[in-house]
Amino acid sequence: MAKFIQMAVMFGSSKLANSNYRFDDVSHGAGQIPQMKRELPTRKMCLDAFKSNNYDVLIIGGGAVGAGCALDASTRGLKTALVEGDDFGSGTSSKSSKLLHGGFRDLEQAIRRFDRAAFRRVQRSLMERSKIGNLAPHLNQPVPIMLPIHHWWQAPIYYLELRLYHMLAPKGTKDFQYVSADEAVDIFPMMRRGDLFGAFVFHELQYDDARMCLSVALTAARYGADICNHMKVERLLKNKDGNIGGAQAVDQLTGKSYTIRAKVVINATGHLSDSVRLMEDPMAEQLCTSSWGSIAVFPRFYCPQHVGVFDPHTKDGGSIFFLPWQGHTLVGTSNEACDVSGNTAALCAPPQPSEREVQCLLEGIRHFVSPNFDVRRCDVLAVWGGFKAMPVESAALNNTPLRNHVVNLGPRNMVSIVGGTWSSFRMLAEKAVNAAIKYGNIDALRPLSVTADACKLDGANGWTPRMFIRLVRDFGMERDVAEHLSNTYGSNAFKVAVNASSSGKGWPIVGKRLHSEFPYIEADVKQGVRDYACTLVDMVARRLRVAFLNVQVADEILPQVANVMGRELKWSSERKAKEIDNARRFLSTQMGQLSGDPVHLSVPIKMSVRQVHKYVTHFRTLDDNNTGYVTISNCCKAMKAMGVKEVPVDLMHNVLRDIDCHAQGKVNLYEFLLLMSAVVQGDTEYLRYAKICIDQKLVSVSNQQPRAQPVERACGGP
Repeated sequence: MAKFIQMAVMFGSSKLANSNYRFDDVSHGAGQIPQMKRELPTRKMCLDAFKSNNYDVLIIGGGAVGAGCALDASTRGLKTALVEGDDFGSGTSSKSSKLLHGGFRDLEQAIRRFDRAAFRRVQRSLMERSKIGNLAPHLNQPVPIMLPIHHWWQAPIYYLELRLYHMLAPKGTKDFQYVSADEAVDIFPMMRRGDLFGAFVFHELQYDDARMCLSVALTAARYGADICNHMKVERLLKNKDGNIGGAQAVDQLTGKSYTIRAKVVINATGHLSDSVRLMEDPMAEQLCTSSWGSIAVFPRFYCPQHVGVFDPHTKDGGSIFFLPWQGHTLVGTSNEACDVSGNTAALCAPPQPSEREVQCLLEGIRHFVSPNFDVRRCDVLAVWGGFKAMPVESAALNNTPLRNHVVNLGPRNMVSIVGGTWSSFRMLAEKAVNAAIKYGNIDALRPLSVTADACKLDGANGWTPRMFIRLVRDFGMERDVAEHLSNTYGSNAFKVAVNASSSGKGWPIVGKRLHSEFPYIEADVKQGVRDYACTLVDMVARRLRVAFLNVQVADEILPQVANVMGRELKWSSERKAKEIDNARRFLSTQMGQLSGDPVHLSVPIKMSVRQVHKYVTHFRTLDDNNTGYVTISNCCKAMKAMGVKEVPVDLMHNVLRDIDCHAQGKVNLYEFLLLMSAVVQGDTEYLRYAKICIDQKLVSVSNQQPRAQPVERACGGP
C-alpha cells in the first residue's frame, strides 16, 4: 500500500509538472525550420571554411551530444563548426546497448526510494525517446523486452511499475502484457525454468547508435554547419576580452594546423571533458567521473529474433540483458562497470575489453540460461566497451532537477556538458546551445530549438517501412540488402542503389556483397567515403557495423574494403597496407578479437613430439587451400583414416566446447592437436587434465572482480 501511495503522489506531481513546471527549460512554440540549405559538403570544403569563417559556435566533440549541438545550432541559424578528434561517434556513442530506453530501473529507484529526480528522469527519457524516434523513423524500431518474474510477489510490483511506466509514455506506445512461465520459456527457450513464475513483456525503441550519430552530424552539415572528423584540438584560443574565442586544431590525416574562431566554444567531449576544461583553466576542479561498461556479441540463437530479455535482479545481485540486433545477440551485465575516474592514462588510451570481462559475461549467461545449453567462449563474435561520462557529486548537481548531467559555464565562457545518455542527447544539446546564445550574446535567427517538433534527419522524409520493396523491384536487389539500405540511409537508399555494382549473376542483378553472411555491398563503401569515412576503421566499424558484429568477418573483408576505399580516395599500395594493419590492430584491441593468449590456449598439448609431427602433417593435408582451418567433418574423416573405428562424438563435443575458440564448425592447427590429444589420451583423463589447466587460467584472470555501478549512476537502463 505504501508503494502504491508513493506512485500516486509522484504521478500526480508529474501532471502538475507537465502543466505548470518546466524543469528543463523546454522550448515550445518554435517556428518551422527551413529546408536544408545545401548538398553535403566535402571534408575539404569544411577545412577550407575553417580558414576564412568566424563562427558563432565551435563544438569540440562529435559524439551524440556534440553532433546534437551542431544540429540544434545550425537549425537556429547560427554559424556553426564542429571538430572531432577521431571519427563521428567513435567513442561511447557507438558502444551503447542500442536501446532508446525510458529508464525502467530509474522508475524502480523512484518508487523504492521516493526519488523525485529519478522519477523526472523517467518522464524526460520517455518524452525524449518519442521525439528522437520521430527525428529518425528509419533508424529505430520498437522491440519487445521480456522482464522475468522469479517470485510471485514480484508480479504485482512489476505490474504497478510497468503500468506507471506506460502511463508516463506518450500516446501510441504499445502496452505491456503478462505471460506465464511456460509461455516465457517458449518465447526464450534457453532461459532457465527453475523458479520462474512468469514474465511481463514491454516495449522500448532499438536503434543503430553509430548511424544515428553520423546522421545527426550529416544533417547539421546539410543545414550549414562545417563539420570535420579526425581534427584534434591542441589548444584553446582567447579573444581580446580574455575569454575562449576558438581553438587550434590539427588534421590527423595531414598534420596541418587550423585556427578556428568562434564567439562561444562548447565542450562536448564526454569522458574527456575535464581534459578540455583544463585547457581553459589549469586549476579547474574535476567535473566528470567515468565508468567502464562492455557488451559482448553472440550468434542469433542466443536470443529470439524479435524479443529481448532484461532481468534487473539476477540471483547474483546484478542484472543481465539479451537483445537481438542486426541478426546477432547483444549481452551485457551491470557487473561490468567499474570506476576509472582519475586514471588519466586509462581514460585517454583506446578502450580495450579484457578477457576478465568476457569471462564475467559468460558466467552471468551460464547462471541465466538452462544448464543444458553450452555457453562457449568461441560463441563470442565480438566484445566492445566504452567509458560513460557522469558528473561528480556536488551541490550544483544535486540542485538540478534530473541530477544526471551538468551544463557548466567556465571562467572564460566555455560551455561544458557532462553526463547524459542517448535518450537525452537532444535535450542536452538544446540546453547547451541556449547557454551559448545567452553567454555569447549571439543574435540567433531562431532563439528557440526546433529539433523536437519540426526537424527530421536527412533521409527521414519520404521513408516508409515498406520502401525496401521498391529497391527489390526497381534495382533487382536481394531482400536483406534492400532492407539494410532502407533502414540505414532512409530515402537516400536510392542514391546508394544507383551506384551499386552489377553482381554478375542472374539474380540479384545489382549489389555485390562484401561477405555472404552480411547485407553490406560495395556501394556501402562508396557511400561511406562520401559520408566522411577517412580510414578503414571508420568504414568497418561505423559505416558498416561488421566490426561490432563479427571481428573474424571484419578481418576477412579488410582487403576488399581497402581496395574500394583506395579507388575512391586514391590511396597508394603503401597506404592501403598501412590501413589494413591499423584496422587489424583495432580489431584485436578494441573489438575483442582473440589475441595470442586467450584463456583456452593455456591448455598444453599432451602428446609426444613424434605424435605432434604426425598430426601436424595430417592437418596440412586436410587444409588443402591453406586457410589455416579444417572443418569438423574433416576431423571426423581424419580419425577414421587413423584407425578410429567409431568417431567419439560426445568426446568431440566436450573438447570443442572448451577449445573451439576461433570459429564455429572449424578448428585451427592448435585446436586440431588438442582434439587429437583427447583421442590419444582418452575421454576421462584428457577432459580432467584440460579442466584443471583452464580453471587455473580463469582464476588468474578473475582475481579482481569489477564493481557494479549504482542504478542512478548507470543511467537507469540496460
